[in-house]
Amino acid sequence: MNAATQKPYYQVGGCLPKNAPNYVKRRADEDFYEGIKAGEFCYVLNSRQMGKSSLQVRTIERLQKEGIYCAVIDISEIGNRGVTIEQWYAGILRILENNFNLSEYVNIRTWWRERDYLAPLQRLSEFITTVLLKKINHNIVIFIDEIDSILALDFPVDDFLGFIRACYNKRANNHEYNRLTFALLGVSTPQDLCQDKISTPFNIGRAIELTGFQLDEALLLMDGLVGICQKPRAVLKEVLAWTGGQPFLTQKVCKLLIENEELIINPAEEVAGIVRSKIVDDWEAQDAPEHLKTIRDRILRKDERIVRRLGFYQEILQNNLTGIIADHSLEQMELRLSGLVVKRDSKLIVANPIYRTIFNQEMIIEELEKLPPYSEEIKAWLNSNCTDKSYLLQGENLQLALVWAAGKSLRNQDFQFLTTSQKLVLDAQTESLELTKIETKKAQAEVIKAQQQAKRWIQIGSTIFSISLILSIGFSMLAYQRFKLAQSSREIEQIGTDALLLAIKKSATNQELLEALPKAISAGQRLKSLVNNNTLLVEYPATRPILALQIILDKLDKEEQFKNSFLQKRKIIMQGHQGAVTSVKFSPNHKFLASAGVDGKVIIWNLEGKKVTEWQTEQKSINSLIFYPDSKYLATAGSNGTVKIWSLLEKNLGKKLYVLKISQTEVNSISFSADGKYLATAGINIPVQIWNLSLSPITISFNTNLDDHNLIRSVRFSPNKNLLATLDGKSTVRLWNIYEKKFETLDVEAISMNFSIHKPQTLLTATSNGVVELWQIYTGRLVNNFKSLHLDTKLVNFSPDGELIATVGIDSIVRLWNLSGRQVNQFEFSENVIDIAFSSEGKKIAVADSNGQIWLISVENLEELLDKSCKFLLERPNYFMRVGEFCHNSRD
Repeated sequence: MNAATQKPYYQVGGCLPKNAPNYVKRRADEDFYEGIKAGEFCYVLNSRQMGKSSLQVRTIERLQKEGIYCAVIDISEIGNRGVTIEQWYAGILRILENNFNLSEYVNIRTWWRERDYLAPLQRLSEFITTVLLKKINHNIVIFIDEIDSILALDFPVDDFLGFIRACYNKRANNHEYNRLTFALLGVSTPQDLCQDKISTPFNIGRAIELTGFQLDEALLLMDGLVGICQKPRAVLKEVLAWTGGQPFLTQKVCKLLIENEELIINPAEEVAGIVRSKIVDDWEAQDAPEHLKTIRDRILRKDERIVRRLGFYQEILQNNLTGIIADHSLEQMELRLSGLVVKRDSKLIVANPIYRTIFNQEMIIEELEKLPPYSEEIKAWLNSNCTDKSYLLQGENLQLALVWAAGKSLRNQDFQFLTTSQKLVLDAQTESLELTKIETKKAQAEVIKAQQQAKRWIQIGSTIFSISLILSIGFSMLAYQRFKLAQSSREIEQIGTDALLLAIKKSATNQELLEALPKAISAGQRLKSLVNNNTLLVEYPATRPILALQIILDKLDKEEQFKNSFLQKRKIIMQGHQGAVTSVKFSPNHKFLASAGVDGKVIIWNLEGKKVTEWQTEQKSINSLIFYPDSKYLATAGSNGTVKIWSLLEKNLGKKLYVLKISQTEVNSISFSADGKYLATAGINIPVQIWNLSLSPITISFNTNLDDHNLIRSVRFSPNKNLLATLDGKSTVRLWNIYEKKFETLDVEAISMNFSIHKPQTLLTATSNGVVELWQIYTGRLVNNFKSLHLDTKLVNFSPDGELIATVGIDSIVRLWNLSGRQVNQFEFSENVIDIAFSSEGKKIAVADSNGQIWLISVENLEELLDKSCKFLLERPNYFMRVGEFCHNSRD
């Protein structure tokens, strides 16, 4: 073997020359070439050292052979720090002049100065029109490399990207612009590069996906291995198994195998040995050229998202066989841009075993422990399986921790630790009501208001005494009644709170729960005497008894001691999906519950939790499902860019009726208008589209685009048909008049939104820090808001009657609130909650989790909770006498 002749075959780092024998062609090569040749705006935005520059060189060579003129503008060469906007645009013109040999036609310096009355961008535009397109009579492609360098400029860049879009728009009126095409390459996301959703070119462009080498693509790399082994294919397969096809690492491992200068007999064992000894062991010293350090620096960058970024990666490591659902959050995009993780079939997994070995659980835990001011406490708490309360924070330490956590994206363990610490505060004598201030403050305000009102009535009664003694007595009696109502409300709320404090203790014993239940029943019975069946929940003078009763019954329900109790019928668990359930919906006709998941499956259940039917949609992962207003059809949105319509009629249950192919990327959200005439669709890097829908047979035709692009998380038609709400990746909520294609932007950064069927004029939103807000959609005015108890809210939803609001936090707790912001129910889950839905009559909620389960839970009112609580205690001899006096109505 001649090692000297073998070594040059592989190149580690840098751009491969045009004639490099080890260049691996991937699907991206054809996509990029064909897209540009067809005049499309293409962009390759990916992590470093994935072969973007080599792809660009090869593509340029192919285009030039076709007679197409190409230029490369490397943004990093122009500079960024301290560069003025004039210098930056002048630098672009200089590069174009040199690339296209335009100096014989124009003196750039003179040409630029003669137009100093124009803005720099206008000068660039005029240069393209009057010089470049006039002097170059061939098709032109301008490659803009290192585009992420514009993020470091001291001036906005949206205008430059808007200029690229404008060049495409000019094709309609100036055919010369059909000869001009742009391509962008860099390490960034479209969202980072362009904040202006109107001027961005990314919503008219084509994203080129650059993936790792597959074995059938990389076979030419065997040529360099021939001299060191008898089975080069087997060796290459082992190399790719370690590198995941990552171009830099693949070239490096192959090079190391040659430099080892030993014949490879056992590919699996010997490749693994080289990887461990030359890359993994003492990796920081051996990382040349730098690759692993670059990844480390990106994921450990000290910013407000580091905790959640590392938390996501830790979760990926823990679930690497199945991965976690990609949600396009900033933290997940940062992990993908680092190259550490890749997206496969809507899931994020670690890109390769080398990364997984180096950036392992121990390293991430060690880094996370350095970050929060409570690192030692949370470590000890987690080691105790979250049971040792002595490590939880209290007093000043808790306040300091909450100040540190404010504004940061945190991982699940941090939320649970801080939330549990806050709950512990409730048990302390001096801070026993700290957690309840949010809700009791409203109750106290109402009591004070009632007392003030009572005093006013008394004053009024006294003032008019001389006019009418009878009226005075009437006013005084009314004032006294209001005063007594306020006083009773305060007492009821206090008793309910006392019971609740006992119930929410994590260490509460069965005995403590049984002791708390009579208190809650007593408060509930007193509350019942103040309200009637027609009283709206928002008008209840107290709600703590309702919450206390429900939480106590739920906790007793979980105890082995009461496993045969009727309480267990209040919840039904349904299992039918492999992996996370992404969407659940009740049918409008009260008959069915539909669920969909990452397994691409739709399951139809009856309301007793029994499976009716199921089918595979062949859409990869399903991102959203919705019922048609008459419940005869179901629509699903897939990660493969399609929307499919399915029959729910008995004779054709589950039959596919229509396939709408929307894009190459994911469709995230869909919505039917209330009259069923329109379907709205939205997703990643595609516009929000409105489709006309006709039935018998089903047909879908294009209607209009709304000028809203990039990542759209959610679209919702309002119940009054002509308004559409959109929520984008930047947390912006827009209300669109779909006929006029005009929108209003709400003054909120939302994480979730929803309409209510019976409150069509109101839009509900929730922010990531737990603020729930209600908006008047015609005026864009904030009607009401309140702070939920979630440190990080994920979902918010209205009950159909508009009287209940459901919120879900990253802590996997579902909370129900009345419209005044008082909590009335709480349901805790061990798995991440992905979606929630109310049944049509509002008596049940469905909760979908990340473990393939769906929980069907009864939403019980005060009377139902009292009835079940009394029946439960009356069955226990020790409590029969104690609760008999206020449970006499339940004995039958």
